[in-house]
Amino acid sequence: MNITVFAKKKTTKEGKPFFTYIAKLEKKDGSGSITAAVKFPEDIVKPKPDECPMNIIVEKTDMNLSSKNHTDDETGEVFTSYTLWVKKYEKGEPYVDHSLDDFC
Repeated sequence: MNITVFAKKKTTKEGKPFFTYIAKLEKKDGSGSITAAVKFPEDIVKPKPDECPMNIIVEKTDMNLSSKNHTDDETGEVFTSYTLWVKKYEKGEPYVDHSLDDFC
């Protein structure tokens, strides 16, 4: 499976920077997509944030998807967050941004 991974810079409450990874997963039936946090175990090399977005190739047997329901304290709205756990991956083709291809 080919997945594009994006790195997002965040900071702790103490002001220390760190990176999280996210990906958009398209459903097979074409009915849409979900956005998921991407987690890697400590024993593998994570993508370098300055090389992201990066395409990675992952076998379905080397990953799993978990979901968790949350309730917004202010609005009471219930939403689902997803986490993609990647145990092993290979670098894919270089990422090419096509978001502006339809514009002059």
